[in-house]
Amino acid sequence: MRRSLRRGTLSAVAALIASTVQFTSPALAAPAAAAPCGPLDVAFVLDDTGSMGGAIANLKTGINAIVNDVVTASGGDYRLGLVTFKDNITVHNTLAPGNAAAVTNYVTNTLAASAGGSEPEASDEALNTVVNNLPAAGRPQNVDFGGTWRSNAMKFVVLVTDARPGGFDNVHAAADVANAAQRANDALGKGIKISPVYVPTSATYTPVITPIMQNYASTTGGVFTQTTSTGVGTADAIRKLLSDCRQTDVVIRDQVTDTGAEPNPNGTVWNSPDIKVCPTTADCSGIQPVVGATNFVHVRLNNNSGLGTSTGTLKVYRTPAGGGTTWNNVTNGDWIAIGQQSLSVPAGGTVAKIPWTNIPGPGHFCLLARWVSATDPMTFAEGPNTALNTKNNNNIAWKNFQTVRGKVLEPVKSWFTLGNATEKEVKTDLVLTGEKPVAGTVVIDLGPRLFERWRAGGGQAEGVKQVGETAFQFDPRKAALFGVPLQPGERFTAELTFTPEAPGEYLTNLVQFVEGEDHGGVAYHVITDRG
Repeated sequence: MRRSLRRGTLSAVAALIASTVQFTSPALAAPAAAAPCGPLDVAFVLDDTGSMGGAIANLKTGINAIVNDVVTASGGDYRLGLVTFKDNITVHNTLAPGNAAAVTNYVTNTLAASAGGSEPEASDEALNTVVNNLPAAGRPQNVDFGGTWRSNAMKFVVLVTDARPGGFDNVHAAADVANAAQRANDALGKGIKISPVYVPTSATYTPVITPIMQNYASTTGGVFTQTTSTGVGTADAIRKLLSDCRQTDVVIRDQVTDTGAEPNPNGTVWNSPDIKVCPTTADCSGIQPVVGATNFVHVRLNNNSGLGTSTGTLKVYRTPAGGGTTWNNVTNGDWIAIGQQSLSVPAGGTVAKIPWTNIPGPGHFCLLARWVSATDPMTFAEGPNTALNTKNNNNIAWKNFQTVRGKVLEPVKSWFTLGNATEKEVKTDLVLTGEKPVAGTVVIDLGPRLFERWRAGGGQAEGVKQVGETAFQFDPRKAALFGVPLQPGERFTAELTFTPEAPGEYLTNLVQFVEGEDHGGVAYHVITDRG
């Protein structure tokens, strides 16, 4: 059960671990120059009732320029959506790559202002459809709004209307104002800018409509624009707001020395100094989560880029402590949401404090923090591998630090979950390094299923001896189990037992590697008192 490592492998592993705009005349509506926005996801949500004839005519003449701006500014990396509404919703195009011609053709050749009955209209529900990718079932909506809002794209919703929001009942009430505000909050949480264009075909409801549309913009970081009463300037207004590619850059550090470079060129990305758990909202040095209680996850958001205040939503998740965790933008993968907080991050930064209620046992967790912002999208699209996502994007940080307390010669337990976050079968290595080695024993029990996997992979190890049917004692300075085969999405939990023989504080790192690449680990801080 022993294998000699290639020269320097464990030492190399140890080193890695240590390491608002008004358009009142055509003269003020000069087309905007294309901006280098990077990936763009843009959904147009258009009121096509009879009173919108002037705005739609203006849009038809300008749609080619609008779409060309998107294609150019995105470098060809774009997805478009198109939805129209009256008191119902019609989805024409869902978010799909390379669909510029389909959107342009519909607007140019088919889009027309007609009917609609009386004001108000279902703008709030049309936003609901688009922001939340709603299916048609149970709604006056022709088909599902599908496609994907990409994490690494700057995301826009362009709303064009002259009416108050009225849901599906053709009545404007307080509930519709609340519904509109909720859509803005939904968009904020997904990093989507809502940029509304108000066409004041009648001044009667302007005092009601304007603050609602301004709230869409101010909440999400978008731009509110008002055209002339005849709709002149609609297309130019859309071009202008789509060129609003103001970027911000909030960083959650992977290491104390992390500068925010993407991808992070440094080592370990699973022990962020910017994430900790405290018993209250007051600052603390960090604690182990208290099972059954309410604690607070404190996350420092750093903003030292000089690019201005960033608005977005911090989202925090948990999973059993270990490596190889999967991520999915729809289901969250292996991660369970703890909570989220929408906030602005001024120059220098701020600390978000998110309550974590009813903490489940056994109390050992990995924590993941994601900053989702319309002006600060992920630089690299998130895939299934949490470790790679964290390394690539300074909006993401991972914290795997466990405090294990006990008494001399009394065994104290913890856990490590071994997983496969790739999309293929892999052979994974589990490597222990004692940064400050435990003065005593460290035992890992793989359990029957994981033990059989290890044996099927060749049963190779170094610095270990078998001390039970499925258990091994690790050399607390350095040890490894090699070649454990795992299928995509599989996870197995192993039990760790620390038995210190002297009082003190010790630090042990247990890391999962796939083909030499760090796929996540845990730093175990073992604190031992005299009996």
